[in-house]
Amino acid sequence: MKNSADFELYDKIKKYRRSILKTSVLVLFVACLLVYACACYYSGVNAFQKEAQLCSAINAEADQNVAAFMKKMEDTAKLIMGNEDYAKYDPTDTSKSEFAVLNEENVLTERLIELSTLGNYTDFGIVSSNEHNVGKITDGTKDIFDDEIYKRVSDLMGDSKIKWFTGQDDNYRRVYFAGRINDDLIFISSVFSTEFDLVFLPSDNYSEINTMLCDDDGRIIYANDGKSVVGEKLDEKLSKFLEGGTGVTVSDMTTICAIDDCSDDWVVITTVDMSDTLRHYVKTGLKCLGIFICCAVIFIMISAAAAADNDPQNGPKFGKYPKVDENTGLFTAEYTENSIMDKMETCISGSTIAFIIVKITNLELIRLNYGEEIVAEAERKVAEILVENRKEGDICGIFREGEFALFADHTNFDLVRAYGNVRAYVKELNDKLKKCCLDDDRGYIKCAVGASVYPETSDDYDELYEMAEKACEKAEDHCSCRNGKAVRAVTRHGSHRVPSCGVFRAWVG
Repeated sequence: MKNSADFELYDKIKKYRRSILKTSVLVLFVACLLVYACACYYSGVNAFQKEAQLCSAINAEADQNVAAFMKKMEDTAKLIMGNEDYAKYDPTDTSKSEFAVLNEENVLTERLIELSTLGNYTDFGIVSSNEHNVGKITDGTKDIFDDEIYKRVSDLMGDSKIKWFTGQDDNYRRVYFAGRINDDLIFISSVFSTEFDLVFLPSDNYSEINTMLCDDDGRIIYANDGKSVVGEKLDEKLSKFLEGGTGVTVSDMTTICAIDDCSDDWVVITTVDMSDTLRHYVKTGLKCLGIFICCAVIFIMISAAAAADNDPQNGPKFGKYPKVDENTGLFTAEYTENSIMDKMETCISGSTIAFIIVKITNLELIRLNYGEEIVAEAERKVAEILVENRKEGDICGIFREGEFALFADHTNFDLVRAYGNVRAYVKELNDKLKKCCLDDDRGYIKCAVGASVYPETSDDYDELYEMAEKACEKAEDHCSCRNGKAVRAVTRHGSHRVPSCGVFRAWVG
């Protein structure tokens, strides 16, 4: 269908240019996407690493503070446990007078109370095996232990010399320290868990970072987030983190957790909630992706516009050609062909488009009988029917004298239905062309219709055109055999009226 060597050269250059443009855009898009993905990944990894380091540092500091707090309490207790005066105290000794015993207890109690002022201790005293006590033993503690302080504390300690514990009778608001003086005496002291407010950094400084002190059963002794309930067990996620041991920093996609040991199997846990950080990265990532897509679209539009500037109808490189045929008002052959190829290259996957060829088969007979003006009239009559049958987006043009092309979109993602629509469309067009006739009762304009289907028949333009031509020729041959007698009758009798035997049958190749 190329009309000149220049146009053939342009067609080849156009194909190469589009191929290069598509490849360039694809490579650029993939490259940018990979760079963006790598940048997001390493940014996320770096953010996690920094937060993990901060979490580990805060937890280490909290662990040291807890250890210092507990050591201070232990050192104070050692002043009692190592003093012979306290070790000699025996409330079961009947050799002493009641006055002497009372005087001794008063002296010991005064010393214990003096020492208790070194810290804000709730309890600070000595309990004997007969449940007698000196020093500062509160009623709250007596109630917790049901006045069996020595027995229950001794059972808790076992063979241990010292022991930290809490959670007696589910009361986690008091933290106890006990030390064995001898077989009959136990030193006991306690503080409220709120004393750890001075040990842990307030969570207000790091709203996403929370620190907790937990016992060996995974129950919360203290938490600085203001939400956790003292005495509750850790949630399932943190419990699983604990299974990995202590002295480690672990994480999943939303939480970083640092775990360190302190005295008597208690652990200090610091967690960092990464949900907001992840949402930030996702939000930023989506914004960047949107910007990138917009830039890619703009690039494609600019490239397409630049390519269009080199179109033969827009520039002098290969010479200009007309877009519209003056007689029929349809697209010219060159413009029709290029428009069809453009649509083939840009249509969506799954498209079904009919490539239809319509030929006026009795054009020479019309010219012989009526002249060139009526030939032009016949072309205009057929063009009018094609335009009436054309839908928005369809391409309609004239290839050569008496030959027309229609590229009609019938895309339906049900391919069977789409192909059926093509056949119905061709039949409808054929039926309309049967009624096409010249003015002044000069006779019918006989047409043959052939069609091929993109991409089922082929996805190559030249092959589609060839198959549509063959279908049109088949329709023409079929009808010529059927109507041969009528054609010969015109020549024999010298009639000037074109035979009205009807339009040729349409074929879909």
